[in-house]
Amino acid sequence: WLSSQGLPGTEGSSYTLMRFGPARAFALGARGFASRPPAVLSIQSHVCYGAAGNSAAVFPMRRLGVEVWPVNTVQFSNHTQYAEGWEGLPTPTEQIGLLAKGIERIGALGRCSAILSGYLGTEEQGGAVLDVVRRVKAANPAALYCCDPVMGHPAKGCVVPEGVQRHHAEASAASADVLCPNVLELGVMTRSEPDTPQAVVRAARALLGAGSARLVLVKHLAHAGLSPDDSFEMLLVGHEEAWHIATPLLPFGRPPVGVGDLTSALFLVGLLQVDCTLPTAPAAGGVYHSSPHAMLPPPGPVPLFGLLQGRSPKAALEHTAGAYFEVMRATSEAEEYELQLVAESSRDWPRLAEIGRDWAGLAERPEENESPRMTGPHTVSSRFTASTVNRSPRKTG
Repeated sequence: WLSSQGLPGTEGSSYTLMRFGPARAFALGARGFASRPPAVLSIQSHVCYGAAGNSAAVFPMRRLGVEVWPVNTVQFSNHTQYAEGWEGLPTPTEQIGLLAKGIERIGALGRCSAILSGYLGTEEQGGAVLDVVRRVKAANPAALYCCDPVMGHPAKGCVVPEGVQRHHAEASAASADVLCPNVLELGVMTRSEPDTPQAVVRAARALLGAGSARLVLVKHLAHAGLSPDDSFEMLLVGHEEAWHIATPLLPFGRPPVGVGDLTSALFLVGLLQVDCTLPTAPAAGGVYHSSPHAMLPPPGPVPLFGLLQGRSPKAALEHTAGAYFEVMRATSEAEEYELQLVAESSRDWPRLAEIGRDWAGLAERPEENESPRMTGPHTVSSRFTASTVNRSPRKTG
C-alpha cells in the first residue's frame, strides 16, 4: 500500500505491514483497500480459568488479525492437569452441528477460511466436527481443516474420553488438510514409536500418504528431537520436504498447559496469511511443479486467504516458533503455571504480528557437506531430508 504511494523504503512490494498493530493492519489490503480478514471456526475446549483449548487459541488468533468463531466442546472450570481436579461438562454433541447450521442460515458459513479442531469432550463429538467440516467445505471448497488431535497424556493428568484416540487415528487422519500432533500422538496415529527426527519424518509421511493431509506439523518432538534436554523442537513435514526449528526450553516449576493449542493456532494463522497455495498429493508420476511461494504447489491449486504478511509454510513455522517463544518467556518470567497471554499482550503483543521477521530465514537447506546451523541466541533451524538429520548442528553465539 505504501509502495503504491512511492514512499521510500517500500519498493518491491504492493504494500507494507506497518507498526500500527493488527487491528489497523488487517483492514488494509493491496493499495489500501479494505479487505476482510480470514475467519476460523475453532472447535475445542474452553476453560473459565487459565489458558487451554479455545482459551489459549482464540485471543492470539484475534490479536494477529484473524476473525475467530469459537465453538466449545467442553466448558471446564480449569484444565484437567490440576491435582485438585476440575468441574464442568462436555457440550451436547448436537449443539456443535446446530451452531454451524445457525451460522450457515445467516449466510456467513461461506466466509469461513478454516476449521481448527482440538480437544473433544466425547468420541461422538468427533463425528459432529467432521459433519461441520463437510458443511463448511460445501459452502467454501477452499476452506482448510486443521486438526490438533488431542489424545491426552495420563501420566501428566491430561485425559480424553474413551474412543477419542481411535477417532483421530482413523477419521481425523483421513479428513484433515493439516495435522498438528505431538510426537506421542503421531505414534498413536501411525502405530509406531518414532524416537528420532528421521523416524518422525517417516511417520508423518505415512500420515500424508494415507489420508488427505498435505502438511503435518509435529508440534513437540520431545525425546525424538535433536536436543530434547534443552530445546523445544518442531518439525513441519510435506510430501517431499521437511523443516526443523527449535527454541530453548525455559525454566518452569510446572510446565504450562495449552502450549500445543497455542502453537496449532499460531501455525494456522500463518498459513491463512499466505498469499499462495497449499501443497496437495503429487500428480500422476509424482511430479511437482515449482513456485516461489508454495512449499509443494498442487496440480489443482487450493487458494488460501489473507494478505497480511504473505508467509510460506516454512515462514509460518518460523513465525510460530518466534511467537511461541515470546509467550513462554513472559510466562517463565512471571513464574506462572498458566500461559501469560494477556501479560505478553500488554507488553508487546502487536510485535507478534511482525515477529516472523526476527525468525525469517532461520529454516534453511544445509549444504550437502554441511551441518544444519544454529544461529542467533535462541534458535536452531534447518531444512533437511531424513539423510541430513544425522549431522550434528553447529552451535554459535
